[in-house]
Amino acid sequence: MDFQRQKTHRLQHVDLSRKGSIDALLQESVHFINSLPNYFTTSSCSGRIILFENTGSKVQKKGCRWLHVTHNSVLKKDLEAALTDISDEAVLKFEPMVMHVQCRSLEDARQMHQLAVASGFRNSGITVGSKGKIITAIRSTHSLEVPLSSQGQVLVSPQHLDYLVDSANRKMEENTLRIDRFRTSLQDLSPEASVKKCKSSHSQHVKETQKHEGRLQSSDKPLPKHDMKNSGDSDDSDDLSLFIFDIT
Repeated sequence: MDFQRQKTHRLQHVDLSRKGSIDALLQESVHFINSLPNYFTTSSCSGRIILFENTGSKVQKKGCRWLHVTHNSVLKKDLEAALTDISDEAVLKFEPMVMHVQCRSLEDARQMHQLAVASGFRNSGITVGSKGKIITAIRSTHSLEVPLSSQGQVLVSPQHLDYLVDSANRKMEENTLRIDRFRTSLQDLSPEASVKKCKSSHSQHVKETQKHEGRLQSSDKPLPKHDMKNSGDSDDSDDLSLFIFDIT
């Protein structure tokens, strides 16, 4: 299946995420990416703060019970209320924004990756599937995961919970700033920006060519004779001079 058919199929696909819709902070970015001919999103999350309960020996999203989740700042009172209904291990977790974008070519993926890293998503990467599918994963590392209880017993003091709430909210604020930078940077991938960049590159090439030709013309002129009267050397001595011209 070629790229365009994959894109059409994906954009017509039903959203199977738990929420069932694109997070508000990412709606503009997702719609813009999907409007570009060489990209489309396959999944995304704007970032979230979660309080969940583990009932098994492994921390897994599937099989755990979500006690509280928000894509914005979290309130201490909401966590305290959720912690009254636990019987096992409760974990507070902050997850930063993550987005997966399928790209038409490796060059398209490189450009998307470059924008993501410059926006603060420094853990971003590119993967190429066995059938040639190219995905840019946009993500960062400023996460947080802290257990708050064990066997139903809360382990943290109110003061420590205050600290954790503040820490999670500060990470969410930084996450929002990075999303804003990424949304602005995406404009560089628009067809209009590509045309402008091409014209600018051509103009710069013309200027460099003219500058180069000017240097070559100046190098064809006869070199001026040096006035040796005050040098202490005789007028008939051999005078060897080396001139280096930058013709790059």
